[in-house]
Amino acid sequence: MEAPEITGPSVSVVVVSQNQSQLLKPTLQALSARENPSQSEVIVVDCGSTDGSARLDEEFEGITMMRLPRNFGWTKAVNIGSRTAKGERLLLLPNGCEIAPDTIDRMVAALDSDHSVGAVSVAGTFYALPKPGDVALREVPPSAAEYPFDQPVLLPRVTLVSMNYLPDGYGQYFGDAELFYKMREAGKRVLVLEDLSIPRKRAQLDSITAELAEADRLSGLGAFYSKNYGFMAGFSFWLGQSLKALFAFKLGLAGKLLGGTKVDGL
Repeated sequence: MEAPEITGPSVSVVVVSQNQSQLLKPTLQALSARENPSQSEVIVVDCGSTDGSARLDEEFEGITMMRLPRNFGWTKAVNIGSRTAKGERLLLLPNGCEIAPDTIDRMVAALDSDHSVGAVSVAGTFYALPKPGDVALREVPPSAAEYPFDQPVLLPRVTLVSMNYLPDGYGQYFGDAELFYKMREAGKRVLVLEDLSIPRKRAQLDSITAELAEADRLSGLGAFYSKNYGFMAGFSFWLGQSLKALFAFKLGLAGKLLGGTKVDGL
């Protein structure tokens, strides 16, 4: 008699959280009401919380809580969660999102229905991938979405595995831009389900100062340009932004940019 085939979940939901129990609790409450719960798993990567949110797996059954000692940045947290995931697909779900019971099934159906689709997102704000020299992201219509920054995204797990996960050189910002750049280069597109919305609560992440966030963001853009458009594209961007900060007497920001400071180990 042949042994029965053992399969993992269809979807692994990955949520990154730090000291935001007011967001994480409603997110987990909504996930606990999802349809077909046996076909998905929920992984929370906690980045050194001290507000009790790292213990919410005691309140919600079936949650895998990964407790990191501190905040190593969103990029590393997603990589840790993705490497732990067993699902064929990953749903990268921002903390504070409250999905409807059928949201995951609808996103899976959309992803599986068209081989040209590399990722599925929901109604929200979308951007073009940054080009050398861009300091800010350029908003585009959902039909032209290339970069679903800070949006819920469903994609095949093999997409991340094939690129050996997100580059660890990033901190909080733009590690996922690498993912969507490679997706575009492979001829895949981002499909936005404009008739599907996910309510979301937001809160400031107190452990990251505005100055550190800006340094991480600009450094992330520079790294993205270097990796995909050549060393000089990234170097000239980094140098220009560092000098701009110096001339504006933003010495703290300039120091962080010149020192390569990013969100990594807070």
